[in-house]
Amino acid sequence: MPYIPFRFFKWLFVTLAVGVQFLMYSVTKRELNRIYGKTKKTGLYLPVLFMLMNIPLLPIHFDPGAFEEGFARDYVMMPFYAYETLSVVVALVAILTGLLKLLSKAIKRFAVKPREADIKTSESRRAFIRTGAIGLGAYTFAGSLHSIYTREDYRIDRVKLYLNDLPPQLEGLTISMISDIHSGMYMLEDDMLKYTEAVNNLGADLIVMPGDFITSQNSEILPLTKAFSGLKSKYGIYTCLGNHDFFANPNYITGKLRDSGFKVLRNETEELEINGAKLILSGVDDGRHANFKKVAFEAASLNTARILLCHKPYFFESAVAGKFDLMLSGHTHGGQIVLMNLFGMKLTPAALASQYISGSYKMANSLMYVSRGVGTVGLPIRVNCPPEITLFTLGKTV
Repeated sequence: MPYIPFRFFKWLFVTLAVGVQFLMYSVTKRELNRIYGKTKKTGLYLPVLFMLMNIPLLPIHFDPGAFEEGFARDYVMMPFYAYETLSVVVALVAILTGLLKLLSKAIKRFAVKPREADIKTSESRRAFIRTGAIGLGAYTFAGSLHSIYTREDYRIDRVKLYLNDLPPQLEGLTISMISDIHSGMYMLEDDMLKYTEAVNNLGADLIVMPGDFITSQNSEILPLTKAFSGLKSKYGIYTCLGNHDFFANPNYITGKLRDSGFKVLRNETEELEINGAKLILSGVDDGRHANFKKVAFEAASLNTARILLCHKPYFFESAVAGKFDLMLSGHTHGGQIVLMNLFGMKLTPAALASQYISGSYKMANSLMYVSRGVGTVGLPIRVNCPPEITLFTLGKTV
């Protein structure tokens, strides 16, 4: 069964954006009419203003390359995305307010007639809500701008992983992981070069990259391979493909990666010999293209540590069933927008799709680590979720 074409998601994004802008326009017009009364200027200038502010929607859908770099990207597209984020918040508040009004009307049908004092209190409460909404809007816009311009402030997370079947010779082996690069408008060649330098500076024995190299176009792999061709590690660079790599031509993406020295594991297993010991490294294609039974069978040939590269963390149970000691994944971007991190629980929309958001997870005798990745999709925004380069040090479970 083929993937849904990426153009479907672009149309969906534009449709939702138009709907959100309609709500934003309605709310703005209502408030201006309340403050200044109905005027011809409001009826004429406001629609024109909204049309001008949404001009960037056109290149996003029809010609993304037009605003891909330089001044246009940094000072036109990025503020536009902050405005879009503000619009989403306003739309959600408008929808919630509408629902509350409907609930209030339903309650009033069965309530006694309000007294004059109650009416004054209600008006005061509405004024307070309006002031709060303006404050929330200003905070959202400022926060969105800050998130956009700091979205590439990556963090290096150093993690010790203890594996049951790790040979003594492999204790202390280091693996660097970088995931979800999403080469494209939000991730240009110069952006990727700094990640190449950062990974190389870690001096890991092995580098892994579990998918989503591009956003949606075959051409996006070219700046990526150019930027990451300078990656260096003693035992190689191993990768698997992600869902976005299948939005384009996965065979073309694979070929360009392999031409640049990456070892792409597409339902394949490699047997590495390190310090006189064996290490099994398997990789599966994304989602419905994955063949877990094949790689599990191949990995079972040796009684040693088994590592699986699988883009989506949803398939952790398959790794456990295949008796892999460790599964390395990405895909979730750590939520990308994390509203709150409370006692290790991340409040993020991504939690609606996956119970695995970021960090370490354990099931039976298997471990999984989910990277926050370094790229973004949808909006170029990260909230409470910095990009991640991970350095693992392997140890044996005692």
